[in-house]
Amino acid sequence: MPLPDDSWEKWKYKEHTKAKHEILSKYLGGWIKILGKSHDLNIFDCFAGRGRFSEGEEGSPLVIIKTIAEIREKMGRQKEASCIFIEINDSNFQNLRVEIDKEIKNSSQRYDGWLNVEFHCDEFANVASGIIDEYSERLAPSFFFIDPFGFSGVPFEVIKDILSIKRTEVFMTFMVRDVNRFFKSSKHRISIEELYGMDNVQDVLQNQYPNLPREQALLRLYRDQLHESANVKYTLPFKVTADERLQTTYYLIHATNHPMGCELMKEIMYKAGTEGRFGYFGPAKGQLTLTQISGIPKLKEFLLNRFEGRTLSYRDIRYETLMDTEFIKQHYRKALLELEEEGKIQIAGKGPKGGLPDKAQVTFL
Repeated sequence: MPLPDDSWEKWKYKEHTKAKHEILSKYLGGWIKILGKSHDLNIFDCFAGRGRFSEGEEGSPLVIIKTIAEIREKMGRQKEASCIFIEINDSNFQNLRVEIDKEIKNSSQRYDGWLNVEFHCDEFANVASGIIDEYSERLAPSFFFIDPFGFSGVPFEVIKDILSIKRTEVFMTFMVRDVNRFFKSSKHRISIEELYGMDNVQDVLQNQYPNLPREQALLRLYRDQLHESANVKYTLPFKVTADERLQTTYYLIHATNHPMGCELMKEIMYKAGTEGRFGYFGPAKGQLTLTQISGIPKLKEFLLNRFEGRTLSYRDIRYETLMDTEFIKQHYRKALLELEEEGKIQIAGKGPKGGLPDKAQVTFL
């Protein structure tokens, strides 16, 4: 029998949870800096859970409001922000309200006049659907953090509706271990089909990805649904293992339609876990992958093949390949400068100290 969502066992603070909150906080900080000066913002914590974990560690709701406050203090006055916390478990919900109210009351000078907080003791799908129906395209730029314990209650059609609105992004926990475990269970068929937004998931998986291991096929199908059915331009996965066997527990998936958001998340994910592997690998931390060993030479070869005969900006080179490589901005810069020294490309518009501004024009010979 699965543990109830308010079980103390579920609210022990784990290292992989810390990594997840670190990604959440750093990305929100960058997102707010970009949009907060000219737009009111909405941040939805859709499976908010408790305000604090069993030994007092901060839950995602506290991480969110403290991150927003810190950015406002560093950057000067921003527009208003609304935090919408959704949690259906009554015990967790009561703890959530107590901890958020306590934080705001004890630090009222940090939050007065700009922070609006809503609490909903309800299912994520109900609240999200109601907000979409009411506001639709009038919804302010919105970030949805969707972090369930399992995979039920996260219907793809709701995710699709969220992402159909301009300036919305989703950062979600995709519980691939549980989906894999119950993949052939008749009791879980409806939940899995709702998760993917399609019937006969087993048949689709077999027909479309017959040569992939099931875990990879499950992730691939979900990302393909985001791209093909929800028309999302960019998705990035971050693999999380949580035990000594290195079994994948879940993936964090970021979905956005803006390349700037995707590149920001890519930089954060790269640095947040086991470096260069876009994931948290616990005891495997520090082990090198072939990508890291081959490094810059691999990127140089990829760029030469991808852009042969073309001229485009440094920014467009990165934006066109955001989902195609495991490299980040610092690697692209190094690879391009080395290719220039080797006479394989020409770069116009370099900075005064040899830097690469986004508008610099790169010609692949």
